[in-house]
Amino acid sequence: MKNKKLERIKLKIIEKCTKCNGEGCFDCKSKCNRLTKYASSGIPSFFWDKSIKKFEGNPIFKQKIQSYAQDINEWYDSGKSLILVGGLGTGKSYMSCCCLKLSSVADYSTIYTTMMDIINNVVSNKEPEFLKKILSCDFLVIDEFDSRWIFPSEKSEQMFSSNMEYLLRSRFQEGLPTIICSNTSEIDQVLKGYHSKAFSSLKTKYAEVVYIAGGDLRRKK
Repeated sequence: MKNKKLERIKLKIIEKCTKCNGEGCFDCKSKCNRLTKYASSGIPSFFWDKSIKKFEGNPIFKQKIQSYAQDINEWYDSGKSLILVGGLGTGKSYMSCCCLKLSSVADYSTIYTTMMDIINNVVSNKEPEFLKKILSCDFLVIDEFDSRWIFPSEKSEQMFSSNMEYLLRSRFQEGLPTIICSNTSEIDQVLKGYHSKAFSSLKTKYAEVVYIAGGDLRRKK
């Protein structure tokens, strides 16, 4: 099924191009190809026209992301992962999607997903191929990493924690950059029991945790 919003945005790009007057030049096609990659990666359309340069949030956070994003190939080779922790509207999704866009344009396989997606598709086994995709893609963003999505029972908590630890352990040890976004300051407590301790150990070795100060940028719009 075609992404109707994607097709309409691409049509507008071509129609508004002053270089070709709607005929479809190289610049138009390049922009449209980038948008197709963003959509295929699952990046929400809200972030398609956003950039790190335009980010108006915490300058220290911006500088940190710029240090990673300035050379996507070097970042990929390093295998380093990021865990972004901050309140609502501090720019975690914004910046992680910008990084994902840069990596997709550089022809890396990229996927944006959320914790709810993982619960729905992996834990409930609705889409078995989903786990393979997020295990092996070059760059992965896991947004909304928060225990509020987990049904409050010992069985479901342990099942999710087990699956998530396996996913993160596999990606970290394979050196596949992963960006985790969370509103939860006690990030280790999202997973339960033994898996919480395992995650804490993994993140210490393979990821950099970035705590983001600041208010909700969305309220300023």
